[in-house]
Amino acid sequence: MLIGKYQNHEELEKVVQFTYPGITLLIRDSNLGKLGAKYKVGMILKELGFIDTSRRRGGLATTHRLAILSNHYADMQAYEHDTQWGLCVIDSGSHFKVLDVYTQNDKTQIILLHLPEKGWEVFDEVATDIDQEVVAIVRENFKHCLELPPIPELTTQSWQNRCHYPVGMSEFGEYFPLGKY
Repeated sequence: MLIGKYQNHEELEKVVQFTYPGITLLIRDSNLGKLGAKYKVGMILKELGFIDTSRRRGGLATTHRLAILSNHYADMQAYEHDTQWGLCVIDSGSHFKVLDVYTQNDKTQIILLHLPEKGWEVFDEVATDIDQEVVAIVRENFKHCLELPPIPELTTQSWQNRCHYPVGMSEFGEYFPLGKY
């Protein structure tokens, strides 16, 4: 079920059908500090750079986990050279909707839905039942991961450097503009 006021239901249905089928949970762990509080449920973000993520899930050695749900990313694992990161890359200029911000003990997970290049704007006006179902599943996964040790390859300085910056804002907390340049 779609919640919100969007006039073109056919276009909306097409965008929704492109967004959800085949979504994969990708992670990006970092220490966001005060920037973590800038993520609010329902907001739309745009990232200007490419985003390194991992398909591997384990415990957190950092304070924040960006859990990115995407069905349009580049799986780069075949090109890794003994890093075993489970590397996946999301294209620059991608838009995201914040579906959830959840803190358990001293760890926070922020769920971002990767929106399609064409039609991302509709998500500013609508939500779906699917969002809440996905949030529940990803939260349970997060709770489980908190009981696991961190994956050693994802705690290396090299990987941590790749995931240091937030998504959708500068390192100083300035949101990137949503439109085109």
